[in-house]
Amino acid sequence: MRVVITGSGSSWPDPDRSSSSQVIQVNDEPLLFDCGPGTGMSLMKAGINPITISRIFLTHLHMDHSLEFPSIIFQSYLMGKKGKFDLYGPTGIANSCRLLFDQVYSYAPKIVGMIRREGLEVTPHEVAGGLVCQGRNYRVLSAHTDHGIAGVAFRIESGRRAVVISGDSRPSKSVIGLAKGADVLIHECSFPDDMIKFARTTHHSVPSEVGKVASQAGVKKLVLTHLFPQCKGREKEMVRSAKSKFSGEVIASSDLLKIKV
Repeated sequence: MRVVITGSGSSWPDPDRSSSSQVIQVNDEPLLFDCGPGTGMSLMKAGINPITISRIFLTHLHMDHSLEFPSIIFQSYLMGKKGKFDLYGPTGIANSCRLLFDQVYSYAPKIVGMIRREGLEVTPHEVAGGLVCQGRNYRVLSAHTDHGIAGVAFRIESGRRAVVISGDSRPSKSVIGLAKGADVLIHECSFPDDMIKFARTTHHSVPSEVGKVASQAGVKKLVLTHLFPQCKGREKEMVRSAKSKFSGEVIASSDLLKIKV
């Protein structure tokens, strides 16, 4: 497996970070997790052709994690994608998908039909925990998160390797359980420690808390992501804070960062 961080930022504009997204490549299949603004451009910069993606996973429906998925689906079919998309996410994703392609972007299926003489196929799946799907030599599982709205974290397993993506969440026992023994935990770390009160108000995490999560889960490597502009220039400080609670490797993510698992 290989991790590609296609968006390490948040909902606040940052010239150096796209909003949240990451790709987990299993064999030759790219699995896309979250689709914040800038995801499409980052995919192309990373050398990942959107037409090769068939499964998209959304941790929750906040705009900085989901806004670009309709565009990626539409563009993929215009570029020559074969087959359907499967879209996985929390409660509400099925209705959101129907509204977007039936009403808001109703032109998209029509244009695809006109140009490609084929339909635009998207099947939404609402997940609430446990097994999400299985593919060739991998499976994806999920657990609830603590972000104030319906949300899920995902665990991708292939052979003896495992990667966990928290999505936005306060430190959560369910995420710790999902991440047990994982090789890589990609966990949101929105603000430095001195902004912990604001993090709690907005249902986000700070590095000392994320370090504890990684330690309790017994993961090998921790990747800090969903970094707000307030983190700029303080990434090394945040890594040190997480490492004070966790003995494994800690990395502050950046756009287009690649990690071999």
